[in-house]
Amino acid sequence: MKVTQRVRRLAATLTFVAAALWIAVYAPNSEATEQAPDGSVLFSQNHLAPGDVTDATSIYLASAAGGKVRQLTPLTIGTRDLGAHWSTHGHVVVFERVATADWFTQSQIYRLDRNNGRLRQITLGKSRHQYPVWGPRGWIAFIDGGVDNHQCLALVRPNGGDQHVLFCPGPADGAFQPPQWSLDGRQLFVEIHYFGDVGLTPPSYSDVYRVDAATGKTTRISHLNTGDPAHLAISPDGTRGIYTWDATSAMEIVNFTTGRTTGGEFSELYGSSPSWSHDSKHFAFTRNVAVTGSPFPFGAVFVMCSVSGKVRQLTNKPDGFDFYYPAGWSRDDSHILLNRTHYITTGPDAGEYFSVNMLDVNTQAISVVANGGTVDEGAWEEP
Repeated sequence: MKVTQRVRRLAATLTFVAAALWIAVYAPNSEATEQAPDGSVLFSQNHLAPGDVTDATSIYLASAAGGKVRQLTPLTIGTRDLGAHWSTHGHVVVFERVATADWFTQSQIYRLDRNNGRLRQITLGKSRHQYPVWGPRGWIAFIDGGVDNHQCLALVRPNGGDQHVLFCPGPADGAFQPPQWSLDGRQLFVEIHYFGDVGLTPPSYSDVYRVDAATGKTTRISHLNTGDPAHLAISPDGTRGIYTWDATSAMEIVNFTTGRTTGGEFSELYGSSPSWSHDSKHFAFTRNVAVTGSPFPFGAVFVMCSVSGKVRQLTNKPDGFDFYYPAGWSRDDSHILLNRTHYITTGPDAGEYFSVNMLDVNTQAISVVANGGTVDEGAWEEP
């Protein structure tokens, strides 16, 4: 596919709204001082085979302030290291390792000590073990099962002990998104989407569950007809979620306590890649902005207050060949980690280029963390 086609496709599918942060430091004449972010960031790099097929993924470590990069896992053709996530104490990385030949059948979760480089497999069994997330009470949650079928929520100790399934919802064709721990580590929030069985084009449904990590007791806190499969970002306090769709520009916010929804297909809420702040009061997102003299939009970062609904654009230097996507907030919500895609459409260097960036919420300044990679939620560790 040509680069220009990719850009048009991206511009057509950038959807979703998300939001965050409406405070005095956003004023145009703010005297806020730029601060360098602390900590370390995990990011991944892919190797592409002919046909733009990813046949290898490795994990790297970078300083959040930029400048220092270290490779943690080798780039091995036929092996992908996915979903790198920090332990709660920041000394260990957990991730899924899958052979491309076994993509639909099995993978394992590994832990890697950042200090001595020791690598250890911590799951067993012939199934996919996906989306590992380290909780604050000495458990790692993950999704056990097939690819988009027969999936369950499971737990394992960091040393590989006591691996067990915690919760298996129906139906069999349901697919989980990554699990999320509650702030106190006693519960997990999980979302499963599945298709109905009525009509020629059955709708997609989304169920959100709260699961007790000790007993497995489960409560369904939301059930929605989403029409088509959607992505859900759950707030850190577990009270709300943001649905976004790849095929449209719609976004919908659901309150899990009241069941009330805001937004939807015909609303003013639109954007993509929502990412919640740690206080659960704001979220950041990407929205396309027209650029004078450019046939392509600018993928700008906005923030929205989930209480008041106020929205403000944070990235203030539009470039029709740049797209920024929020991927996590600093602990004090002063910085936002971003994935950036930059397009060159003509000449010998034509292509798409990826980098990890940091946005200072107060000053709106953007700095480079690392070139050539992308990050996921849970990739930023602060001391």
